[in-house]
Amino acid sequence: MFSVTEGERMQETARFCCGLPLGFEFRPSDKELLEYFLYMKVSRMALPPQYDSLIRDCDLYGDLEPWQIWDFYKDDDDVGEEEDMFFFTQLKTKSGINRKVGMGSGSWESEDSAKKVPAGELETKLGFKKRFRYENKASQEHDGAWIMHEYSLDPSLLEPSQPNDYVLCRIKRNVKAGKKIKNKR
Repeated sequence: MFSVTEGERMQETARFCCGLPLGFEFRPSDKELLEYFLYMKVSRMALPPQYDSLIRDCDLYGDLEPWQIWDFYKDDDDVGEEEDMFFFTQLKTKSGINRKVGMGSGSWESEDSAKKVPAGELETKLGFKKRFRYENKASQEHDGAWIMHEYSLDPSLLEPSQPNDYVLCRIKRNVKAGKKIKNKR
């Protein structure tokens, strides 16, 4: 008679943890991030549960610095130095959009104007992608060491009364900046 050992049971559980197969890499295109994930979030639809650990809700423009957010979440996913992390965050507006973080010494500074993300061959706009670099002159170690791509939906895709207050952000370490800092020491 065939019996399943505890080790085999654990392997099978690990293989399909959270509904995703072992070795799964989350590498969505800009179009997929906007068309599927951000649209569902803005429309207040629940994402399938297997995505809960891949795209989290986090206030990226709040009290935590990028490396604190990274350290907090990397323990869950065993994220490597050059991996990307994805977050839904709400934009904060005062007179314009506020992208200050932490205790006010750091901020996400724009590196380009928002680029249109087309829906397909018809060039219909899905939304926009904008690149930011973290700047914090008070922290030489982290100044310029973080990159963020912020995705926002085109308002024409939403109902007039539907709020468009969420963006989807991809954060990663700026490995080149980290190497420059190490070489200066």
